[in-house]
Amino acid sequence: MKKGLFLWLFVTICMLQAYAQTRTITGKVTDAKDGSPLPGVNVLIKGTSKGTISGPDGNFKLEAPAGASLIFSFVGYANQTVAADASGNPLVVRLTGSNQSLNELVVTALGIKRDKRTLTYATQEVKGASIVEAKQNNLVNALSGKVAGVQITNSSGMPGSSARIVIRGNSSLTGENQALVVIDGIPMDNGEAGNPDGALSGGGTSNRAADIDPNIIESINVLKGSAATALYGSAAAKGAIIITTKNGMGAGAGKPTVSVSSSYSFENPILPKFQDKYAQGSGGKYVNGNAGQLGSASWGPLIDTLKVGGVPVQKRDNIKDFFRTGHTTDNNVSVSGYSDKSNYLVSYSFVKTDGTMPNTDYSRHALFAKYGIELAKNLRLTTQFNYIHSDNDRLLEGNGLANPLWTVYAAPISWNPFPTTKADGSQQVYRAARNNPYWLVDNTGLTDKVNRIIPVINLSYSPLSWLTITERFGADMYVNNTDYHENMGIIGSKSVDGRLYKRDIQYQQFNHDLIIQAHKNFGTDWTTDVILGNNILSNYNNNNYVEGVGLSVPGLYTVANTSNVTSSYYLYKSRKVGFYAQANVEWRKMLTLAVTGRYDGTSVLSKDKQFYPYGSVSGGFIFTEALGMSNNKILNFGKVRVSYSAVGNDNVGPYSLTTPYIKASVGNINFPFQGQNGYLQSTTYAYPLKNESVKEFEVGLETKFFQNRAGLEVSYFDRKSADLLTTNTPISGATGYPAASMNSGDMRNKGVEVVLNITPIKTKNLTWDIGVNYTKIDNKVTRLAPGLNSIFLAGFTTPGIYAFADQAYGVIMGTHFKRNDAGQMLLSDDGYPQVADDIAPIGHVTPKWLGGLTSTLTWKAFTFSFVLDHKHGGDILNLDNHYLLFYGTPKVTENRGSNVVFPGVIESTGKQNTLSVPYTQSYYTNIYSAADESSIEDGSFLKLRQVSLGYNFGHMLKGTPFKSLAVNVTGTNFILHKNYTGSDPEVSLNGSGNGQGFANFMVPSNHTVIIGLKATF
Repeated sequence: MKKGLFLWLFVTICMLQAYAQTRTITGKVTDAKDGSPLPGVNVLIKGTSKGTISGPDGNFKLEAPAGASLIFSFVGYANQTVAADASGNPLVVRLTGSNQSLNELVVTALGIKRDKRTLTYATQEVKGASIVEAKQNNLVNALSGKVAGVQITNSSGMPGSSARIVIRGNSSLTGENQALVVIDGIPMDNGEAGNPDGALSGGGTSNRAADIDPNIIESINVLKGSAATALYGSAAAKGAIIITTKNGMGAGAGKPTVSVSSSYSFENPILPKFQDKYAQGSGGKYVNGNAGQLGSASWGPLIDTLKVGGVPVQKRDNIKDFFRTGHTTDNNVSVSGYSDKSNYLVSYSFVKTDGTMPNTDYSRHALFAKYGIELAKNLRLTTQFNYIHSDNDRLLEGNGLANPLWTVYAAPISWNPFPTTKADGSQQVYRAARNNPYWLVDNTGLTDKVNRIIPVINLSYSPLSWLTITERFGADMYVNNTDYHENMGIIGSKSVDGRLYKRDIQYQQFNHDLIIQAHKNFGTDWTTDVILGNNILSNYNNNNYVEGVGLSVPGLYTVANTSNVTSSYYLYKSRKVGFYAQANVEWRKMLTLAVTGRYDGTSVLSKDKQFYPYGSVSGGFIFTEALGMSNNKILNFGKVRVSYSAVGNDNVGPYSLTTPYIKASVGNINFPFQGQNGYLQSTTYAYPLKNESVKEFEVGLETKFFQNRAGLEVSYFDRKSADLLTTNTPISGATGYPAASMNSGDMRNKGVEVVLNITPIKTKNLTWDIGVNYTKIDNKVTRLAPGLNSIFLAGFTTPGIYAFADQAYGVIMGTHFKRNDAGQMLLSDDGYPQVADDIAPIGHVTPKWLGGLTSTLTWKAFTFSFVLDHKHGGDILNLDNHYLLFYGTPKVTENRGSNVVFPGVIESTGKQNTLSVPYTQSYYTNIYSAADESSIEDGSFLKLRQVSLGYNFGHMLKGTPFKSLAVNVTGTNFILHKNYTGSDPEVSLNGSGNGQGFANFMVPSNHTVIIGLKATF
């Protein structure tokens, strides 16, 4: 009895002593650079095998002996040993990136950070510093040449112009093909309102991604395949651009850090070449446009010996005289800081660009504020607010005669446009059907104003170390006001008495996500990550348009001053509800399986088709872990990944299911007519609509060599898009409707992406980093609905851009030269080519492959970098030549009078041609310019996208208030090689729309020299 009691007391005392020596340690692991929580960090008690793993919010809890030390390890970060705090206070552990890191954390769908080495799909990250260094007013253009699988097209060189970004090719026939843009987890609108008169007649406006200030961006991660974007729903079926903004972490604890940057740039237009030998006239005879004679052509005599009244006729360069050097100022100031429980960033930027055309400019004010605070234990609130105001003054582009370039490019070198008006007040012109370009500058103009706010509220709560509940609300709201005017006396418009219009767009988008994330390990081998969530996305869009024609008082641009007023009002509402889930299972840091699922409901599809499920499954295997090669001196990392996804898409606008009544127009009569209003039913029939489906298979290989000094990533994808939604699709007139909204076709995109990164030199003072990317995509329309021969995308009916079944997306149709079955030209008896009577495919806009090269060389305080961008193939319809060849102004027409033997056979005899014939005015006006084929040009280019030299004075600033001071000089958009005779083969009149490869009197692109200064204190 006594022995038993003694034994019990002994055991109890030992247990109490052991308990006294063991306690619960809690804490949080964050990234030392930006303060973001690190999930999945291994926390091990030093000298033992006991440990845990940090949860989704970086929190951990562990029972450890008193005085124990904890070892924190995470891929991509240096290990850190921390002694447990005897006070019992939670630990705050900040891990720093390791120079030997294999990969890094990247932001994926829903704004969730993941270790890149465990991802089972293709992504590519671009750092915010690279975006700022590109010095582009439009955020989209800053990504050019940097990301594999991405094609970016700028619309023109006018300030504030739109840019288009497409990932892995077009996957919709007429719907949105651009990638979804997401900023801090909130989808944002990247649409282009466009010109109410249409891109063909008036050019475009800006896309809304131009509103985002590059100075606030921490990083951009490009999610390429459907498996990567499935959680975002159908809007991201075309890929996603994930923007993460700065938050003030890493700037400096305790006291604020102030950063100021300023740059000034000079822009000069890249002008096409024109003939400068022959004066105005026809058949070699002079027409004196300066004396009131009228004539459209420049087929007159040589100007060098031309005299009028014994006085030599002055040769002018109307193109260079019209354009000027543009200027841009870009200024930013930011204040940031953080403490253990909070962080903040306030940034203000102002950009002002004066364009290379008179009376064109763009300005943007951008205010951004972000604040994060730990409200209570495991409860964190982050709020941010982005306000943007932009002003864009534009002149018209495109085929409309209110475009000054119509006259600038076509004007004879002998014509003096000054003075712009005659004594009677009419325009001084050289031909009756064109306007004086300087008169247009003074008497027309389009102003586009935007006021936009993007607020985001993010509340995160972690009731358990492995569980996080996040509620995120965000909105995207803007008002876009567009005003256009034409004064009395304009030629070729709706009314010679002038006109004006005003369009007001009110856009509101609200996004709400409730996300539950569990991140837990089971033993030392298994790690799981599970996400459950709900999303609600609502859109409201008001469009109010008023047009007045016929000014009563010249130069007074108010609706009350017009004699005929018409107006329209549109209200669009749509809503989407989604439920989603994702499960990732990882075994021994080498094998990963990921499964996603989503169930969406949308208001824009037929009631019985409004809800549709989809998802993805993917896996990754790090074979170097299994083979024990992590420390191999040659191949130290290798991963294969494979994924399959089936994603739905509601890629059609609201109310496509109805045939509403619209304001009537009968022939040339528009209602209201004689005081009476009139309405007709819409001519577009509404078929029942179901969702598009996108099925994509992807396989990839990721490797690292020479202890991460080189890395190669190769991806192959095969994407099939079915039941594609189209609007205004031509159908048989026997139905009573000429067009319909319907599911009308299928497409297939398959291709290869290659990303190579090399650090050939890395010493104490010298580092050289090289990045190469390559993309080859086969983008083909595989099916169109029965009875549907083609779908029109852009341009004129002839020539135009179309989609045809069994053809690459974007076929250029137009007139062409006669040829036999062997492809030889069939010539007339006098040895000249002949224009065929029919139209046929004359080009394809899809490039054969894309490539980019980035290089950064750092030596001590100097940094030298450049970006090369290449597009191989892809035709352009240069419609400028279609007209200008007729008028005799392109450079090629200087060969007039010289002889040529055209290759081909004489049609009447079938014999090879041997006749030598001259280049005549008749040949250019009646044959060469009459064939649209003559206007097809190769869109290939090799462009020095960006080159920059900078110096950091940081080593000289000791004892001064400055933390850093850097100066740099940057040049952009220097074309090294192109076959295109126009300004820039990269631009497109259709802006961000689907009909690319179409050029017609657009403002030329610019090459720019920028001087910048940035200081931090």
